[in-house]
Formats: sequence, structure tokens, C-alpha cells
Amino acid sequence: MSDSVSARAASETVHGDEHASPQTESHSGGGEGDHDDERSGDQPPRKRQRVRLSCLECRRRKLSCDRGYPCERCLKSGTPDKCTYETRPGLAPPPKPAGLPLSQYDGRLSLSNDHLVRKDSVRDFDRIRRLEIEVTQLKNLLGKQVGSDGSLPLDGASPAVMRSDPGLVPETKLPEFMQYGHDADNEMRFFRGKEFRTRYFGPHNASMAFSQLTGLSPFMKETAEEWLKPLHVAARTKDRDQRKAEREARFQAADHELEALLPSRNETDILVSVYLDQFEQLHRIVHVPSFKRQYVKFWNPTEVRPAAFTALVLSMMAVSSCMHSNTTSPPKFTGMVSSAHQTAEKWVWSCEEWHRKQSHKHRRLIHYQIALLLYLAKRVNNIKKKRFWTNSGILTREGISLGLHRDPDCMVGANRNISIFNQEMRRRLWATIQEFDFQASFDHGLPTIVSSLHMDVKPPRNINDDGFDEDSTELPPSKPVTDYTVTSFQYLCRQSLPLRLELSKLLSGPPEELDYERVIRYTNEITQEIDALPSWDTSASMEEEMSPKPLLAYTLLHVQLRQYIMPLHQPFLRMRKVNSKYQFSEVMFYNAARDMVLLHDKLTECGVRTLNFLREDALTLALNLTSVTMLQPRGSTNMIMVNSQHTLKLLDKCLQMKEDRILRCGNNEPWGYSIMCAAYGLLETHLGIKDSQSAKSSSAERFINLHYRLLAGQEPPILGTQQQQQITAAQQAQSQQQQSPNAGTDLQLRPDVPSLLDRAKSITPFLQGGVPVSGGGEVPGLPATPWWLAAADPTIQVQQPTLNPDFNMETLGMNLNELWAVDAWESY
Repeated sequence: MSDSVSARAASETVHGDEHASPQTESHSGGGEGDHDDERSGDQPPRKRQRVRLSCLECRRRKLSCDRGYPCERCLKSGTPDKCTYETRPGLAPPPKPAGLPLSQYDGRLSLSNDHLVRKDSVRDFDRIRRLEIEVTQLKNLLGKQVGSDGSLPLDGASPAVMRSDPGLVPETKLPEFMQYGHDADNEMRFFRGKEFRTRYFGPHNASMAFSQLTGLSPFMKETAEEWLKPLHVAARTKDRDQRKAEREARFQAADHELEALLPSRNETDILVSVYLDQFEQLHRIVHVPSFKRQYVKFWNPTEVRPAAFTALVLSMMAVSSCMHSNTTSPPKFTGMVSSAHQTAEKWVWSCEEWHRKQSHKHRRLIHYQIALLLYLAKRVNNIKKKRFWTNSGILTREGISLGLHRDPDCMVGANRNISIFNQEMRRRLWATIQEFDFQASFDHGLPTIVSSLHMDVKPPRNINDDGFDEDSTELPPSKPVTDYTVTSFQYLCRQSLPLRLELSKLLSGPPEELDYERVIRYTNEITQEIDALPSWDTSASMEEEMSPKPLLAYTLLHVQLRQYIMPLHQPFLRMRKVNSKYQFSEVMFYNAARDMVLLHDKLTECGVRTLNFLREDALTLALNLTSVTMLQPRGSTNMIMVNSQHTLKLLDKCLQMKEDRILRCGNNEPWGYSIMCAAYGLLETHLGIKDSQSAKSSSAERFINLHYRLLAGQEPPILGTQQQQQITAAQQAQSQQQQSPNAGTDLQLRPDVPSLLDRAKSITPFLQGGVPVSGGGEVPGLPATPWWLAAADPTIQVQQPTLNPDFNMETLGMNLNELWAVDAWESY
């Protein structure tokens, strides 16, 4: 009996141990009883093989843990107080007190409560975290290594690990042979040639592949020597020296057709001097001392005039033809174009035709100088205005193909094959091409080619032309920016080049990229660039020939930066009524236009018309000033409306600049002046100075008065020899009559009549049945038009106009409506 009881007791003991074992394991897995047992001195829990780095709450929920304290998942679930970690294998920290505020958790790895976790556990956790980061970095670095045999990168780390912490991946650098200017000998760019007979190609050009193929060139030479040369013993071989001598002879030969276009020596000297004195202060195209030496030889009767230099002189004169002020007689016109403009246009087309026939392979510096001068002449004389942007792009591509955008120091063999003189001239020509491209892009609102081009060419040095010549072996150092030289404009343009490249790309890009924060930032950057420009002594006389003219470069440097402010703020002008913060755009827009007008006016007061002919600012600024003032409500007391009278004066200055250009070149683009006259009248109506009808009458009368002056300068029709003799005899008889006491009482060539501006302004200025201006129409042989002389033969009757004899332009093949360009703007 006792034996059975003992066996049953033993069985219960065994079964009790089996049921107790799972309970013990569960306690060792992370229950609170373990810590109680630890504090009470019970037996220690079972040891584990690895440290559990995740928090206990994430392990319980079977989620990934970022091992922070508290971790992200505990923070997002709103239970950061439950985020605990094991302090050592098999043990968990004690429970945190309930109701602990979130503000206590102020760091990821910093623990401020010592009673939660022991300090040694914090140090262990930090050490483990740092080791994990180092392992990840090493894996990423190993994954970027390339095998020694040129194989693909080793896959040392999985993509998930690589993407988990992208900040740990070091920046991959391009190989040295692919970097610009790093190692010129090993650079993957193809550049060959001498001086200005150079060609530049990119890395994937066939020529580049040929140069990189090792052993190909010797193989081809050996093949030619062994197999091909014996078969062509009697064949003609190239005589390179003879062909070079023939090219040089053709270059030095004269072109009699171009020489026939040259005016007298005195007139040529004046026009060339005007160009060198004004335009070479801005765009450096020729080296003045070298040009003057060749110019003296050009007029030597014993010397042959090279055709290239003749074309260069004609191109220079085409630039300055309309700018030269002839004080002895007023300008003459043929139709709506001045005689000076006709002459300049004839020179341009003749030189362009000669330039087109020249070989592209054997061109020299002078050929590219002619090309730039022809483009400049077209801009100044407003020839083919719609092609300015495309023509500037052609010049830019031509410069890129020559490698002008690459500095000679960065190209293989450039220092050996290009002289110091030509290296500096290449930099100057590229700076000129660059500015042409920028201005044409801004005027047309189209992107520039330069903005998408990587270039490392250095800016031209800030030195005068007498500091180096063709025989120089070293260039003098650049002078400080505070010292003005003839190259200061190009030197300082390079400082603002990165900003202008960015602005050009922004203004010609998608409109949605132009947010107001960027507009404010770019406005501040433009202002900083303007403030960084030096202040030279601009009090020097502008009338002295070949004297430094810092005012000209100073004005253009300021204008070409301020011009970007207006298109930046223009989209936000009409939003002023919606949000008052855009009032800043109105003020900046108005100030930029006003400052540009005042800068131009200061040049005009000095008698310098270079920028007025080089740019179309008069029209643009007049329209911008009118538009921003028209947006202001009547009776407003803001700054723009308070300065409304000053704005009218600024518009009048713009009109005067436009009139001066028309009276010298002619009105071959009449719509520009008509728009300016209409804008002036429209602003007078908005400001309440005149009513609508009076403003229309004033605008039309100003437009008529300008064309009256154009017609007054019309050259008379060409007559035969007999008629010319009759005119001479009549003039002699007239001079004898004027010597008598009663001379001039019977006949007046141009009777005194009130000026158009002094007449009463009628509401309808175009009279269909007007009265002739002069009363001499009744005298035989005297035409009613006061701007032509009377015919010498009394039997010749000039046909009297039937409509508007006071102002009739039908004899020129046009009418006032065409000049006013009514039909051209109906859709606007």
C-alpha cells in the first residue's frame, strides 16, 4: 500500500515539473517576474546566444524596429513609455512608471532617467549602433569598387541596403580623361589646327574614335608605303608648298568691285574713326594698333589692297554710316530710308557676298572679324531684324566649331599651335559672340545657345591694346577693375555671366517655374551684381577722338543687368489687385524702366548715340512705362501716379531718341514710332491731361510732323543734262533778282508758313480737301510741295495732288495708314 502511494506521489511530482517548465521558459522570455526574481535573489534565467536589439514592444507585435529610444513605431502608436530594451541577455529593464509625459523623451540616444535603464546598457547600445553604421558604409564602398580587369561593379551590398541610407554613398567622380581642363593630354575632346584654322569635336565624334584606336595610324602608313605607293609612281602628288603659296597670293590680291565701293579718303577716315572710338569700347573685334598699321599701308598707292582688308574697312563704315552727324547739310532721304542707310546696306550685302565665297577651311582672324562686323552693322542699321536671333546663333555655332569656348590652356597643342596674340583675340571674339547671343535672345524672348554649353574659356584680360601685339610672347597681367581699359566691358561682363545664363534659361523656360520667391531672390542677386560694378570717372570728354569713354561701358553694364528685372516681375503686375504683396513688383518694374531711360538720356546729352542704335530700348521702355502706369487707378496717390508727370517726360525722351534714329536711318520700320506716339496719347488720356480726341490729334500730328521732315529731305528726281543746265541758268537769274531792292517779292521758293506743331490742333488732322501750304502754286513752275525746288523750264507743269496736298505720300508708293500700321495690330 505504501509502495503504491509513493509511486503516485512521484508521478505527480514529475507531471508537476513538466507543467512548471513552460511557465519558467515564458518567464525567461521577457515577463515581469524575471526582474522580481532577480531582485528577490531567485535563480537566474536561461542564457541566450545573441542580444536582441529590437525593443520588447516591437518584438511582441512582430514588427521591424529602428532601434531608437523610443523607436518610431512606439512613438506613432502613442505608447513611447512601453518602448524598452533588454539590458543584458535574458533580462529586460523594469517597467516605466505610468503616466510619464512625452516631453521626457527628448532624444534618440540620450536617456535622462537613470532609474529606467542602466548607464552601461546605453553605452552598449550606442556602440552597437555605431558598429552597424560602419558596416553599412564598408558594404557600400565595396559595392562601388571595380574589378582590376574592368568588369562590372561588385555587388557587395544589396539594393535594399544601398537605398536605406543614401547619404552614406560617396559621390562618384568622373574619370580624369572625361573632365574638362583636368588633363589636357588625356581629355576625350578632339581639337586640331593652328591659329584660327582650328576644328573642335566632342568625345563621341568619329575623329575621336580614330585617335583613340591605338596602332591604327602606323598600320595605315605602313600599308601605304608597302602596297599603295609603288602603284602610283606616275600619279600626281600634292605639292603642299605650292598650294599654300597660291592661297597666300589669292589672299593678298585685290578685289576691284569692293574697291569701287570705297568713298573718299576723308570720309573713310571719319567713319572708321567713329567706329573705333565708340563701338570698340564695348565689343572688341579688332586690335586697334595692328589695324591702324595696316590701314596706313592700305592707302599707300604703291601697295596692293588685299580684298579681305577692303571688306573689313567697308564693314566698319557700314556700322557707323548713319551715326556720323553731318553738320553742313541735313540728311537726304530716298523714300522712307536715308541715303546713309542705303549706302550702309549696299556695303553690307557686297561684303557678305564676298565673305560667302571664301573657303571655310583656310579662314583667318580677319574673316571672323568681318563676320562679326557685318552682324553688328545689321543690328545698328536695322537690316533684317527678324533674323537677328538666327544670325547670332550661326555665329555662336561657328565659334563653338572653332573651339572658341575652350581656353587654349586646356586644349592639347593649343599653346604650340596658337600664338599668344591669337589666344587673346580668340577670347575677345568669343566674349563678343556671347554678348550678341544674349542680347538677341533677350530681344526675341528665345533661349540662348550659350546657356546649354559647357565652356571653360577665360575672360579677356583687362588690358589696353598697346600692351601686346602679334610678336608678344607673354601677356601683361590684368589691371584692377577700378582701372578702366578698352576691354573693361568684356572683363566685367564675365562676372555676371553665371547669373545671366540662369536668368536666360529661366525666362525662356516653362512659366510655371517662375514662382515669386525665385523672382525676389533673382532681383536681389541682380541688385548685388549692379552694386559690385566699379564707379569709374565718367567726367571725361566724349567728343575727343580715341579717348577712353568709361561712361559708355558703365551705361551698358548697368542696362544689360537692369533689363532682366522687368520680365521677371511682369507676370505679377496684374496680380497687384489680388494681393498687396505684389506691389513690390510694380515698384521694381517702374524703377528699372525709369533708370534705364535716365542712363540712355545721359549718353544722349553727351552726343553719344551708340546704344540708341545698338539696342531697341527706346520702344521697349516707353511701352513698359506706359503699361505699369496704366495699371494704376485714377486718383491714386501711390509712387507711380505721383510721378506721372515725370513719366511723361521719360516717354518724351524715348520719343526723341527714336526720332533721332529715324532722322538718321529713315523710318524703315514705321510701326515702332507709331506705337510710341499712340502710347503717349493713351497715357495722357489716362492721366486726365487731355480728352480722347485731343490726345488722338496730338499723336497723329507728332507722327505727321516727323514724316514731314523726312519728305523735306527727299532728293529731287534725277534729270537729264539739258534740264540740269536749265536749272543752273534759272538759279543764276534768281540770284540776280535777289540782289535788286525788290528781290523776293514776286517769287518765294519756300514761303513762310506756320509749323505743324504751331498750328491749331484739329480733331480731324487728315483733310480730304485741304488747302495747299504755300500760295506759290499759282506761280508757273512752282510746285505746291515746299520741299522740292521749282523746275527751271516754265513749260513743265508739275501735277498737283488732288487729295491732301498739304501732306501727300502717295508719290512714294505708300500712305499714312500703312505707316501708322493699323492693320498690323488689329489682332492685338
